[in-house]
Amino acid sequence: TIKSVRRIATELRPGILDDLGLVPAIEWQAEEFQKRFSIPTHFITDVKKTIFPAGISIGLFRICQESLTNIARHACASKIEIVLNQEAENLLLRIDDNGKGFEMELPGGRKTLGLLGMKERALMMGGKFKVHSKRGEGTSVLVTIPFDIIG
Repeated sequence: TIKSVRRIATELRPGILDDLGLVPAIEWQAEEFQKRFSIPTHFITDVKKTIFPAGISIGLFRICQESLTNIARHACASKIEIVLNQEAENLLLRIDDNGKGFEMELPGGRKTLGLLGMKERALMMGGKFKVHSKRGEGTSVLVTIPFDIIG
């Protein structure tokens, strides 16, 4: 029980996010996910800066965490790629899996709470959120945050 409580507390707000920044935190998250679910999870980044405003760091970390949770629960994926890159004007976070995918429009126009929560987080950071998925072709989650918002 104590081990489970510690794991949950660490997942809620890992100290590495505050101590070392976003890049090491996502790297840690990918490694922990791979250990726990035995799904190869690769993290690729060209970001040199690791410390971002707290709202940006926790927002992107949570979106990554929720994406991985969705993959574990629904995707039946055999590999995952997480990319955090700097583009000309944006910070880009992309999470791709090769799982079973899903139809973007569910009956009645409903969307999952997890996807809506990620979209809301991205919007609160001043960013954009996109999901691309197709049955049998996996899913890609993309978040872009303009650098002028990050500072």
